[in-house]
Amino acid sequence: MGKLVSFEWTGTNRIESGFSAKAGEQRAILVIAALVLTAAVIALPAALGPVRLNDSFWIDLVWLDQFAHELGSGMIYPRWLPLSHDGLGSPVFYYYPPVAFYAAAPFALMGLGTYSALVAAFVSATLLSGAGVYLWLKDQSRAPLVGALLFMLAPYQLFNFYQRGAIAEFFATAVLPFVLWGMKRMIDGKPRSFALTALAYGTLVMSHLPLAFLGSLFLFWPYALVSARASRPLLLRIAGALALGVALSAVYLVPAIALEPYRSAADLWTLPYLQPASWSLWRASAWSDQTFRAVFLVGAALAIPAVGLVARARSPWAVWTVVCLAVSVGAIPLLWSLPVLRWVQFPFRLLPVAELTLVTALMLAPKQRVPWLILWTSFLLMAAFIVAAKPESATFGDSVMRQYHPDVPENLPPGKRPYSWPSRWALKVALAHRQPQFHGGVTIEPVFYFPAWEVRCAGRQVPTFPDSQTQLLSHEGRGCSRSLVRTGAEKIGALISFLALLLLLSLWSSPSILARRRSHRRESRLRST
Repeated sequence: MGKLVSFEWTGTNRIESGFSAKAGEQRAILVIAALVLTAAVIALPAALGPVRLNDSFWIDLVWLDQFAHELGSGMIYPRWLPLSHDGLGSPVFYYYPPVAFYAAAPFALMGLGTYSALVAAFVSATLLSGAGVYLWLKDQSRAPLVGALLFMLAPYQLFNFYQRGAIAEFFATAVLPFVLWGMKRMIDGKPRSFALTALAYGTLVMSHLPLAFLGSLFLFWPYALVSARASRPLLLRIAGALALGVALSAVYLVPAIALEPYRSAADLWTLPYLQPASWSLWRASAWSDQTFRAVFLVGAALAIPAVGLVARARSPWAVWTVVCLAVSVGAIPLLWSLPVLRWVQFPFRLLPVAELTLVTALMLAPKQRVPWLILWTSFLLMAAFIVAAKPESATFGDSVMRQYHPDVPENLPPGKRPYSWPSRWALKVALAHRQPQFHGGVTIEPVFYFPAWEVRCAGRQVPTFPDSQTQLLSHEGRGCSRSLVRTGAEKIGALISFLALLLLLSLWSSPSILARRRSHRRESRLRST
């Protein structure tokens, strides 16, 4: 009788499990379809409209065109872009994080034009951001899909896409919820959560370093300290996961730090436009800037529902959203003058964190306390305003960009020169140096100097140095060959990342090994009985 009851109970469980599995599959299809459709609709105006060259769009196109070509030629990690500055080259990806361009390059290699590939990458990142928020909210909210769609439609998301063309920051925004999801799984004691958190955080660092820093300071550590404050071992594990993420990104991070003296980045910290203190609502000059006015409108569109949620639900997530919004528009005096924070350049880079905390607050609050009408009105009005606004375009056309590949000045060799964005000085140097020039026993090559260049004359390596006037690669001797080699910093970074990857794979496989051992022990006990 006991066996019959056991069989009937097991059979009932299997039937219920089958229905549950089928419902789960249908729910997954619905979620994926909603995310894909929303991402496609958001990108439709950009896909059907003319090529956008506003703000960072022209940089994305110049870099992606070369990155995809180098990747397709067999270069695993393209760092030097040979066509930049009309053929003098630029060490862009020795300094710039590559994740967004790795994501966009396959679309270009499949035959899409560079601009179409870039739009496809934005679509992918939009979809990824929705998936990340859905996973983050899935076990906390009754409507995680609504939260995912809200995040995809959030004003700063659209502003970053349509008005800024900030593809790297856009991808980093999409990764933010995955780090939170991994940390939550660690707090809940879920398997593989340590490895998942490390992988997500490493991806974030290799997507956009300023946002990774801001996310750590204003999101990840506050969440960890509040959620795991009673467990010091858990906090140490979270710190270890983030540290492993940094180690995974060493292949990018170590060369970027070690080779900093070989580029002209001083203007990034000295020009008033690029200093965080200039982007404060208390500074009158900020209001004359179109970008700041747009950022303030975005902040207001987020602040209205956030303040409403604080008043109606007393939500801690909404309170923190208001704090982040105040910081992002420079409302807290002197904060952005602190030594590390001033490296971020633009305080409004904190807005993705504010959007994620706002969506979380909305989805965790009681449904009747959420100001839905205010929320959807502000979001949809801002979406229409951002997408419909005519962007400021570059001073050159698409054909000029494709022919000369103008590039930014901060990755040029160090030296005083006229500043322009892109560098007109570099294009003039390129015009005068189409071929190697030989004077007084010294050859000046038609490429900019960088320590990764190796020159050999008659099979013997010779010292290289920058020309004092043009900063072009120079060396003694004639008829020599040059090639790019891996610097010591690249080798060290690659080694650290490789060891970190081995550790990550070991941690990822450990739960499976333990599960198999437990299953084997259970089977052994059943056979013995």
